[in-house]
Amino acid sequence: MRRTAQAAVAIATIALGGAVAALAQQPQSPAPTPWWQCCGTSPWPMGPGMMGSRGSGSMPRHHVAMMWGVPAPYTTLSNPLPRTSETVNRGAEIYAANCVSCHGPTGHGDGEAGRGLKPPPGNLAWLSQMPMSRWDSFMYWTIAEGGTAFGTGMPAYKDALSKEDIWSAIAYIQARLPQKPK
Repeated sequence: MRRTAQAAVAIATIALGGAVAALAQQPQSPAPTPWWQCCGTSPWPMGPGMMGSRGSGSMPRHHVAMMWGVPAPYTTLSNPLPRTSETVNRGAEIYAANCVSCHGPTGHGDGEAGRGLKPPPGNLAWLSQMPMSRWDSFMYWTIAEGGTAFGTGMPAYKDALSKEDIWSAIAYIQARLPQKPK
């Protein structure tokens, strides 16, 4: 009986080793260049107060994504727009028109319209620095569906903005936030 178990372990080890070797030989698609590297920008280092003194309205969604992933149909989305300064600049316009009132000009969740919201608007400056937030699918899900499911005041933008506008805003958030307070 003991030899049978040892033989089974040996066979499983050989099979697993072969599978790992086969996976290693498969062509790997290169990871896309992060948005913050596309346009001569660089990420700001995380510093004191990045979480903000008011907390972050994005934490429930972040928790769901970390525990169970981004829901379908958003799971496989990635930004199809070219990684150019034109895309980021268009995103800045979308952000200024639709996001800055709550999330603030620096992305810290301290915009005038968001001051009375409970929970407060998400701190995009903090979120933009999280490796998970670089998931295009997470960002698109967040903007498209809004925060109703998480008890936040963020409106859903899937019917208010075009897909291109949402992707442009994501490019801007990933490339230019956080900004230093003025």
